Amino acid sequence: MNTPVAPTEMGRAAIPPAPAPVPVPDPVAIAAPPRPAAPPAPRHCLIVDDSRVVRKVSRSIVDKLGYLVIEAENGQEALSRCQQVMPDLVLVDWDMPVMTGIEFVTALRALPGNQRAKVVFCTSKSGAHDIHKGIGAGADEYVTKPFDEATLRAKLDAIGAA
Repeated sequence: MNTPVAPTEMGRAAIPPAPAPVPVPDPVAIAAPPRPAAPPAPRHCLIVDDSRVVRKVSRSIVDKLGYLVIEAENGQEALSRCQQVMPDLVLVDWDMPVMTGIEFVTALRALPGNQRAKVVFCTSKSGAHDIHKGIGAGADEYVTKPFDEATLRAKLDAIGAA
């Protein structure tokens, strides 16, 4: 009697075993691809000065920092603009008609939501008493005129507004 011979013993190749099943990920566990980050909201700067030349120089500096600029010629006009939309940064002169810079900053700090606005006095008043008075009214920083781009940028860096 003949004993059965395994196929490999007869010179034929053995049939490979079936491949292991490929795991299928759980569709709930698959994370959606990350969405691109939304562009940052534009930052707004209000420049308050009765001098058109100073507003123009200030605008050229803060434009380079990516701010959208709004201008006002006096404190009363500036306060009205802040009541509509609170800016992120305010550059304000001290001596202006209608409402001075000190009066404006004091009124600004009394508005709801004023904590968002960083305020920098840009003025020719350079005495220690004036600086203390401006900071006491609610300004975050103080720069004396005439100022250049490097000086203003350093002041804005100091308050996290550059």
